[in-house]
Formats: sequence, C-alpha cells, structure tokens
Amino acid sequence: MSEDSKDIIGQILWFLMFLSPLICTFLCWKFLEIKKLFRIILGLILGVIISFILYSISLAIIFRDGMGPT
Repeated sequence: MSEDSKDIIGQILWFLMFLSPLICTFLCWKFLEIKKLFRIILGLILGVIISFILYSISLAIIFRDGMGPT
C-alpha cells in the first residue's frame, strides 16, 4: 500500500471520527424500540466508543514514521 493511499485512509477515518456520534445516534433512533432518552444515550455512547477507535487508528497512521520531518 502506498503512502498516499495510507494518508487518504487516515483522512477518511479522521472525518468519520467526528461524524460517528451523529450516525450512531441516528441508527439507534431508527432501529431500537426503547425510550427516546435511552436511544439517544446509547447512540452517543456507541458513537464515542467508535470515535475513540477511529481516533486511535488515524493517529497510528499519522505518526507511523514518527514525529518530525522524514
């Protein structure tokens, strides 16, 4: 895999990190049949967990060669 494709994947994961709480909240709202408050809370909790995973992956891609100029 080339360096450019790794950078593009890292950028996509970085932007998905910010969108994942919104997406998870929407999906929990649509597909779960529980109280509204619990749907929102569950969606936000899942979104935060997924955001953390995406954040970790994108930082691993960003700093794969270490910090500083290469």
